[in-house]
Amino acid sequence: MVAAHTRPIPPAMKAFLESVLPPGTVNVARRWRLALGALAPDAKSSAAYWTQHHVDAPEAGFESVDASLAHLDWRNGMYPGTLDLMPLDDAVGLTVLDYGCGPGNDTIGFAHHSKPKALHAVDVSSTALALAQRRAELHGFDVDFQEIAESPVTLPFDDASFDLVHSAGVLHHTPDPAAILAEFHRVLKPSGRARIMVYNRDSVWMHLHVAYRSMIVQGLYKGATKDDAFRRTTDGDRCPIARAYVPEDFIALCQTAGFDATFAGAGVSLLELECLDLRFAALRDQRLDSESRAFLGALMFNDRLWPLYRGHVAGINGCYHLQRA
Repeated sequence: MVAAHTRPIPPAMKAFLESVLPPGTVNVARRWRLALGALAPDAKSSAAYWTQHHVDAPEAGFESVDASLAHLDWRNGMYPGTLDLMPLDDAVGLTVLDYGCGPGNDTIGFAHHSKPKALHAVDVSSTALALAQRRAELHGFDVDFQEIAESPVTLPFDDASFDLVHSAGVLHHTPDPAAILAEFHRVLKPSGRARIMVYNRDSVWMHLHVAYRSMIVQGLYKGATKDDAFRRTTDGDRCPIARAYVPEDFIALCQTAGFDATFAGAGVSLLELECLDLRFAALRDQRLDSESRAFLGALMFNDRLWPLYRGHVAGINGCYHLQRA
């Protein structure tokens, strides 16, 4: 099969693209490649991917403050329990860094619910930063937005600048999370703290949605490992990096950067709660791998009917609280 980026543009398609695209806004050949579903070569990096994609925010921005806040509430509601572990309302008077702010969901949450002393937000995606900045301006919030590089990971801030570093759903997409954690350690004040959410391998998402529903029932990702299939289910099939960590491994990673870290627990997604009805069908299926079978067989449930594994909610959003050692 000829790679999409080598295919010539049919004359009719080229004429159409040139007619609808403003002059000079984007290379027509590049738009053709994207229309075929192929990422350009430079989009193999996480930075390029997240410049072309953003999470759950309208490209045209929000029409009102109420619409922005309603979207924030909706998004938080998609992951029950996460906000309790990664709160946005306890940073009153603090200097806060939102690392990997995306289109500004948590940045707006901090500004609205906490009124920090100073709020800084960084991201590798210029697209996401533009969306976040427009959203902050809509609210009238004073936020310092800065674009950062995927590599090197050095942050544009002095040592001991922040009381709180917040990073939700970011480090599991990065090539060198250990180096980023070391930067968090550098820019935090001695009494500062960090809160980080990364994907949780001990999750219904990994062991039921991916291992059973996606790979066995739907027959997707033939020949892929379970971890690669997980990557492809979370943030788009072409997302270059999406790791899932067991708590012990992520805590060890934090310790190498000089942190004392604790696994605070996990938030569960509505998708995970939805697919729990498949649990017993999965356990009966001989094709399910032994790791996922053991995980599903060990699940218990709390009074909210959320799944528990080893005493913690077995959701995808693994949350960690860090302090300088």
